[in-house]
This record gives sequence, C-alpha cells and structure tokens, in this order.
Amino acid sequence: MLNFLKDTAVRKESSEMLKLATPAIIAQVAQMSMGAIDTIMAGNLSTSALAAISVGSNLFVPILVFAVGIFMALNPLVAQANGSKRYNKLGEYLRHGLYIAVFLAILTIFLMNHLQVLMELIGVQPSIIPVVTGYLEALSWGVIPLFLFFVLRAVNEGLFSTKAIMYISLAAIPINVALNYIFMYGYYGMPALGAIGLGYATAVVWYLIFTVLLLYTVFSKKYSHLVFFSNFHKPERRVFKEILTLGLPLSATIGMEVLMFGAVGLFIGRYSIDVIAAHQIAMNLTSLAYMLPLGLSVAVSARVGHAVGRDSFEDIKRASYLGLSYAMLFTIFTMTIALTLTTQLVSIYTDQPEVIDITIKLIFIATLFMMVDSIQVTITGALRGMKDTIIPMFMSGISYWLIGFPLGYVLAEVYDLQVVGYWTGFIAGLTAAAILMSYRLMVMLKRLDPVNA
Repeated sequence: MLNFLKDTAVRKESSEMLKLATPAIIAQVAQMSMGAIDTIMAGNLSTSALAAISVGSNLFVPILVFAVGIFMALNPLVAQANGSKRYNKLGEYLRHGLYIAVFLAILTIFLMNHLQVLMELIGVQPSIIPVVTGYLEALSWGVIPLFLFFVLRAVNEGLFSTKAIMYISLAAIPINVALNYIFMYGYYGMPALGAIGLGYATAVVWYLIFTVLLLYTVFSKKYSHLVFFSNFHKPERRVFKEILTLGLPLSATIGMEVLMFGAVGLFIGRYSIDVIAAHQIAMNLTSLAYMLPLGLSVAVSARVGHAVGRDSFEDIKRASYLGLSYAMLFTIFTMTIALTLTTQLVSIYTDQPEVIDITIKLIFIATLFMMVDSIQVTITGALRGMKDTIIPMFMSGISYWLIGFPLGYVLAEVYDLQVVGYWTGFIAGLTAAAILMSYRLMVMLKRLDPVNA
C-alpha cells in the first residue's frame, strides 16, 4: 500500500481527483444543507411541521432521483467525449439533456400535485396531509429550473468544472435562509405560510442557481473552444438513445436505493409524530454525511470516464482504487463526528427530549452502514465512468428490494421493532450492495485489462 502511494502516477492522479472531488463534495454538502436548513427551521416551528416536511421529502425525493440518475449519465458521456477530443459531441449531449429535463419536469410536476391519494392509502397522519400537499405544490413551481440545473451541473462536472458549481451552491445557502424566513413568517408584506413557505423559498432558489450556472456555461472563457448552443438542429433519436441507454439503468440503480429510504419514510409516517420527526432528523444528518462519498463519486466517474476516453487501463484502475481509498478515509471522519457529537447535532434540530432520544438511537445505527454505503456509491461512480449501468441496476434491485426492505419490514412490523427494525434493514441492504458492486468492479477491471484481452 505504501509503495502504491509513493508512485508518481498515483500522486498525480490523487492531486487531480482531489481538485475535482473537493469542490464537488462542498457543492453536494451545500445543496444538501438547504434541505437540512428547511428541516431545522420546520423543527423549530413545530414538531408537526417537521413531520410534514419529512413525509413531503419522502414523496418527492424518489421522483427527483429518478430524473437525476438520467442526468448523471451526462457526466461520463461528456468526460469520455472530452478525453477522446470529440468536442462536437459536447453540444449534442447538453442540448438533448435539456430536452429530456423539460419533459421529465412536466411529468414530475403532474405527479407532485396528485399524491394525496397515495398518502391516504398508506395511512399517513391525516393532520399533516394538507401541509404536505401544500408543500409539494409550492416545490413544483421550481422543478423545471431545477432539472435544467442538473443537466448543466452534470455537463460541467464531466468537463472538470466543479468549482463553479461549488460557488453557486454556497452562495445559495444564505439566500435560502432569508427566503425561508420571509415565506414562513410573512415578512415584507408576504403572508405567513408556515411550513408550506419552505417550498416556495426553495423553488425561488432553484430558479436562481439555474440562471447563474447557465450564464457561466454560456460565457465562461474556459469553454470558448466548445460549441454548446450554436448550430441548433432538431432533436436526434440516436443522441437520446445514447443518453437514455446509460441513464435509465443508472437512474434505476440510484432510484432503488432512494426509493427504499423513501418507502420506509412513508411507512414510518404511520407512527407517532415524535418518531416521524426523529426519523427525518436522523435521515437529514446521515444524508449530509453521505454527501462526502457522493461528491467523491462525481470526481471518480469523471476521472474514470476521461481515462476510458483515452483508452488508458492503468489510469482507469488507478482512479477506481484511489476513489475507494478516499471514500474509506472520508467515512472514518464522518463516523467519528457522528459518534462524538451526536447529542449536540440533534439538539440543533429540536429541543423535544423524546425526539432527541429516538434520533440518537438511529444515528448510532447509521454509523454501522456509513462505510458500506460510501463503498457502494464510489464503486457505482467508477462503473458509471465505464458506462456499466445495467448489471449494477440488477444488483441494486437485489440488495435493496430482496434483502434490505423485506428484512426491515419484518423486523419493524412482525417483530414490532418499528423504526429500529427499518433502519436495521438499511444496514443489510447497503452491505449487500457494497459486496455486489465490489465484485462487479473486479469483473470490469479484469475485462478492460489489455493483458486479458
């Protein structure tokens, strides 16, 4: 291992990866922080408001992730085209990504405004359903610019421009806080909308970040040699096929994990308000920790994709292994914080003793799956860079829906462990995913090795 780290090529790759990963991680944490801020402000408003935001998030996020998975396919496609110097492909990918974004946004908005029946069917607490419905309707106003932002973000990440996304995401945080106060409490002539106001504030922020990133992409001198928006022509089926062939399995892979978490959140929505609130706080904190390996996976995907474009097996292998090394290092850091500062972190969200006690138990369970979760998401990023998404999709289905969710349901509902049972299911599902994805990475590296070829 020591010789590996002393290697000149490894040190160079490490430097390049960290240049990409650091701003990508900060951007992911900043964007996730806006959700955390919403959760904290809802928790300080009331426990029922926090519970409503929890249910609303569990309904919206799985739909959102389905679209994001498709857009993430643009990262390796752009990276490979850039690595092989096929610059004409970059504009094609960006323009067709925008077409897909508008189409998916319209479908998403329709779904978001017709989820009340699902909540009633599952048995969500009737008292919070009107607030959840209003919150989702408010969010829906910003879905189109959000999806367009995701397309621009994926293209910029594929071109190694993660710093711009970081600055935009950081600048959005204070704006989000200010708008939350204005819409929640009714400042500057606005009506006091409570938790529903958080949805309107977030929608406005989505418009702002899309506009700024669009201006950067169009006018950046770094892209002066690239053709993004000139030479417009009608949409081409072959480009849609290329994006969707990679993106749909990737979307399903990511979506099945998030859907498991979302489904659990909805089933927990049948429990007491305190349990719902505790689950939301614990999910919020663990999601913040997850942003480190998720941001790293963006850099791993771009570096692996670029190496694939250059047809360099050694660089593919080097980027994959370095990514895993950093993932484990980052996770040790987040686990240490989670174990030593649990009470202090939870107290930021709420001062209710019952909610705090339940949340602390869930955070300790979360530390058991942080490592395997970081391994599986980093490997998924490497496989994405190799355009390998179909087999990982099936592996995700097995891990989360044949192992994780069924085990959690049995422990929660049959053995009456309730929320602890579902979180134990998370451990099983994520561990299975890490094992299967690790095996798949070994298979792909062996297949790409020119010695075997």
